[in-house]
Amino acid sequence: MTGPAYSPTPEQQHAVDMFRSGQNTVIEALAGTGKTSTLQFIANSAGRRSRGLYVAFNKAIATEAGRKFAGTGVVSKTMHSLAFAEFGAPMRHRLNDRRTMRWNEKAKHLGITSKMMFPSGHGAAVGGLPIQTLVKMTSEALTAFMRSAEDEITEEMVPWGPDLIGLNDDLTGEVRAAIVGYARTYWEDLIDPDGQLRYDHDAYFKQWALSRPTLPYDYIMLDEAQDSDPITVQVLMNQDVQVVTVGDNFQSIYGWRGATNAMDRFDGVRTSLTQSFRFGDEIAEYANRWLSLMHAPLRLQGMPGRRSSVFRATKRMPEAILTRSNGRAIQELVEAQERGYETGIAGEKKAKEMRGLAQASLDLQREGKTHHPELRDYNSWFDFVEYAMSDDGEEYRPLVEVIEKYTARGVVRAIDACVPTDEAQVTVSTAHVSKGLEWLQVQIAEDFHPPRRSAIGGVQPIPAEEARLAYVASTRAQRHLDPRGLEWLDGYLAEGGWVASSEPATAHVDNGGAAAPAITATEKVPYGA
Repeated sequence: MTGPAYSPTPEQQHAVDMFRSGQNTVIEALAGTGKTSTLQFIANSAGRRSRGLYVAFNKAIATEAGRKFAGTGVVSKTMHSLAFAEFGAPMRHRLNDRRTMRWNEKAKHLGITSKMMFPSGHGAAVGGLPIQTLVKMTSEALTAFMRSAEDEITEEMVPWGPDLIGLNDDLTGEVRAAIVGYARTYWEDLIDPDGQLRYDHDAYFKQWALSRPTLPYDYIMLDEAQDSDPITVQVLMNQDVQVVTVGDNFQSIYGWRGATNAMDRFDGVRTSLTQSFRFGDEIAEYANRWLSLMHAPLRLQGMPGRRSSVFRATKRMPEAILTRSNGRAIQELVEAQERGYETGIAGEKKAKEMRGLAQASLDLQREGKTHHPELRDYNSWFDFVEYAMSDDGEEYRPLVEVIEKYTARGVVRAIDACVPTDEAQVTVSTAHVSKGLEWLQVQIAEDFHPPRRSAIGGVQPIPAEEARLAYVASTRAQRHLDPRGLEWLDGYLAEGGWVASSEPATAHVDNGGAAAPAITATEKVPYGA
């Protein structure tokens, strides 16, 4: 069997012991604490249970894990690959069909032939709901169904928006009932091999979940469990085999695409990993400030004997620059190239996104229009610049600045000149893409802005997902962290700032006597502590 070249820590050994007890096991693993190696130790302790499944968040992670689990009897897959084999493959012809259907064609196909009228005096609904609005609401209700653990499309899945303001309960119920009917028609088309509407990966994944699949394994290990969607939780919890889930609630940063802060939704005995193998005490202490801010029940421990540092470095170029936005990432890579560094972009998909944004800016300048979803609502480059200079368009300001300085064509050329990250002197990454990656030296870009002040001058809370993103970014460095983009934190804490709507992780964790610095989930942590 293969496995780590070192013995497990007391925390890792306790996780193995929990697994060997036969109970479902939930492992709360903070940043850099050896999740994969712990799962390797677990796989090597499975004994006669020779068929294990490791479920990864994406294909790249699954491929890499497949090499690490070689010889253990564990196969590595994504949840979608399991679903595709049974339900996606037979619908491959529809997945590959890239034709787009206009909203009016979609309306006709769904049986939406006229707008929905209401009596006068109903606020925003005066004049009724247009066909286009009905189509949009239907699509959103269907999406909510496909990402839920529910068996049926219900009225609760119909989005509530300004179009329904002013309607009484009876009329709201009438709208929702109609949308549910249209959404069910939409679903029936999707599961029909000869259907006409756009078929995507959510559709076969939902079909698979509805079939109540039984996975042919002796035990299942789920990595990055905090980002699991409700369907994944449902499918795994329905299995009649032992399930091990590992993740970090405070690295849950994909809520915008349907993921949920899901660690507490998994059943089982709970243990934790707090000993980081990535960095020393200085970086651990900095990361703990963010954990404290979010009232996390655990604290990171730095790797004994490993040196690390946290300060603004003015005379060294970092190996990686982490940004909040695509616009700032583009600015950083162009400026790094100007200084003579070979530059790469983390994530193939992200590189395409950034080039698309730069090309859209060029199209907007030359033609006054673009089909890019982020810029298509602007009629000229001037209109976009005006928006970027407003408070609401702050995230686009770096893009405007770099294009004004280097020209849109120059920015496109700079992105095209990027090298693979394994050949780069400097890698530029958004913080979202950086999750799961690490570098010796990391710089936090200066587009992680503090919350705006209220009209009366008081501080506003940090949105929970922004705090989690800062924690992720702060834990990517192995040796040195330049936190310049988060230097506002000291002043913010001094003014009594806080995190809004942060979901506390489970506080009751059995570590089997292993040392783990912890506080209770309900403890009020003073800012600046």
